[in-house]
Amino acid sequence: MFTRCLFCHADLPANELIAHYPHGRRLAFDPGRGRLWAVCSACHRWNLAPIEERWEALEELDRLVTDRGKLLSKTDNIALLRAGEIEVVRVGQSTKLVEEAWWRYGRELRERRTRHSKLNWIEMGAAVAISVTAGGAWWWFQGDALSKLERWRKFGSVAWQGQLECPKCGHMLEQLRFKDTGNLVVVAQYGAADGDETVALAWRCTRCKHIERAEAPPIRGTAAQRVLRRSLAWHHYAGASEKRIREATQVIESAGTVHHFARGVADQQLTLQTLNQKAHRTKSIALEIALNDDAERRLLELELQELEQRWREEEEIAAIADDELTPVPALEKLRRLINPDARPSRVSTP
Repeated sequence: MFTRCLFCHADLPANELIAHYPHGRRLAFDPGRGRLWAVCSACHRWNLAPIEERWEALEELDRLVTDRGKLLSKTDNIALLRAGEIEVVRVGQSTKLVEEAWWRYGRELRERRTRHSKLNWIEMGAAVAISVTAGGAWWWFQGDALSKLERWRKFGSVAWQGQLECPKCGHMLEQLRFKDTGNLVVVAQYGAADGDETVALAWRCTRCKHIERAEAPPIRGTAAQRVLRRSLAWHHYAGASEKRIREATQVIESAGTVHHFARGVADQQLTLQTLNQKAHRTKSIALEIALNDDAERRLLELELQELEQRWREEEEIAAIADDELTPVPALEKLRRLINPDARPSRVSTP
């Protein structure tokens, strides 16, 4: 069993999930043809496993994908999944691979909530220690100062820079800070087709409170998507509970698609300040999940196109290696394991 990439000689990182093939954090396999590859994280080349090392590993991988695999993205020919610490590229169609929509960003929100809680406990512990030392001085404790510092470190203070002029009072906005993003209004982007960005942002003037809701909002396209995603993440820095995440995903599912949900929110023309109120909190969390899942899905689709092209190239090499370079008894044993009813190959020993 090799532990280094055959092409660039970089180490293949260990995994603890596949006992019979413990090397590689991204594995590719074709259960129909009996192929198994370890994908190098350095050069991204596919290392074909020796045929005698595949049998038990293929069974383990198939079982792992079925029981614990979470679908990231798929085409008609391959699927990209995550199972624990490893990513798996599964070749071939499977009716068992059901996409669990929005699980990826839901996990991010849960981790934020855990991190926020830990920082608060650390801060409270420090306050108690100082109060004991200083004789009961609790006045400085604010409850989430460390979380706010961590949020500033991650996001900074400025959400958007440009020039916006209020048509009513002439007030000019050149820089929008995160603390003022509550004045942004989520509106529909007119003329956007399905699959394009459907959400844009209008601005409520901080001086006269006027909102310009024209057909050409001042922040639109990818800029609006980026500002809205970062602003929602800033407002939701404390994360969300499991219950809230489930409710948010149910709201998205009831709308049918991410685009329909986002357009439905945009049609209401709510400010971020209104969205973050208790009555709309679930909808606000759902909007963050939907927008980030949609952005991540587009990136995964591009990656999947590259993976499918790579698989086609590697399959040609694997077919030659298995049919011409593998001893016939070993090849016949693998074929019987994959398909017990298959007839013996006509290939004879030279």
